[in-house]
Amino acid sequence: MNARRSLVFSIAALSLVALHARADSDKDRDRDRDRDRTTTVDCAAGDTVARALRQGDERKSLTILINGSCSEHVVINRSDIKLAAAAPGATISGPDPTIDVIRVTGTRVTIDGITVTGGRNGVTADGAAGLIVQNASVQGTGRNGISYAHGASGTVDGARVMSNGRDGVAIDAASGTVINSQVSQNARMGISVTTGGAARIGIDNFNVAGGNTISTNAVNGIHIVFGSTALIAANAIMGNGTNPSLGFTGSGVNIVSATASLIGDNTISGNVGAGLNLRSASVDIGNPNFDLPTVNTITNNGNPNSTGGISGFLGSALAIRDAVISNNVGFGVILTLTSSAQIGNSTIQNNTATVPGSGDGIRLQLGSAVLGAAPNGSVSGNAGFGVNCTDAESSVANTAVLGIGINARGGVACTGF
Repeated sequence: MNARRSLVFSIAALSLVALHARADSDKDRDRDRDRDRTTTVDCAAGDTVARALRQGDERKSLTILINGSCSEHVVINRSDIKLAAAAPGATISGPDPTIDVIRVTGTRVTIDGITVTGGRNGVTADGAAGLIVQNASVQGTGRNGISYAHGASGTVDGARVMSNGRDGVAIDAASGTVINSQVSQNARMGISVTTGGAARIGIDNFNVAGGNTISTNAVNGIHIVFGSTALIAANAIMGNGTNPSLGFTGSGVNIVSATASLIGDNTISGNVGAGLNLRSASVDIGNPNFDLPTVNTITNNGNPNSTGGISGFLGSALAIRDAVISNNVGFGVILTLTSSAQIGNSTIQNNTATVPGSGDGIRLQLGSAVLGAAPNGSVSGNAGFGVNCTDAESSVANTAVLGIGINARGGVACTGF
């Protein structure tokens, strides 16, 4: 009897030891999750990224190195994954134009140094937090190059996003940061922020500048609409609006029913439409709260059918500081339909006429208004008036602070209310 009782106690003790061992093992596994596991995919040998993603413990981080060009569609639904080039030329090409090449639903995924082409969208973050696309080339896709959607978040850093069938980078009801990248020759927008999205364009999450080149996109360089917001700094936004046959005259920056801050150090030049186009929008140009340069240069934009360095329409509101607005077609600043601007310490000069009666430095139409603000600016050398109100409901105040100089048709042509 005593022997049987001893045996029972021994078995119980061994069970407790085993239980503690399992608990210790769990702690080991927790530590193991921080250890990066690496595997290599040799595309020429028939390996696939999809097969590599099924390897190992899904609780652990995994780096997949890609050699060669893989023709496949990849879904990443696990977290802490990195896809990286094992050597230059690593490519994932999507053969089906109706399916995204890389679709990410897991968190903390990085795509580094590879080329993504073909498919529908090149890279889509669908509700995924922390997707980083860096040092990559996303080009020749059927729709968007990189898309953040459904509450996703992440960063595009040092990427080339070019020649995609719709937008370069699309941030739709999501948040994204785009820095140090080239976004060009896309068939619609360079960077699109829609449906309550939030973006940092040329400024990182620590408020450090990392400017982009956003150029020769078919419609708008930057497109911010429908309750979205953006911080924009240190970018070269050039030559957008290359395809007016689409029914839109593209602008450098287009903001509709949304808000934005052009913090500074942006050059907006040579765009087919207005450099900055607003409709029912609120924008500040030159923001001193980020410890960055505050001068924005808006020059050589517009055409006879879409005029102006800056165009505000339908109740738009602007605060303009430290801006250089020069050599634009038609007008330097044009405000229409109860739009308003406060302008301080800005140079508005040498804007040109398209037809007789145009070329004003500042034109106010249909109940619009401008208020000059210190420090003094300069409005001179324009082909029309310095400030021109086309109706009695439009007005200007503090013209001395605006710094109205010599303009071809005169200084101020406003009768007030």
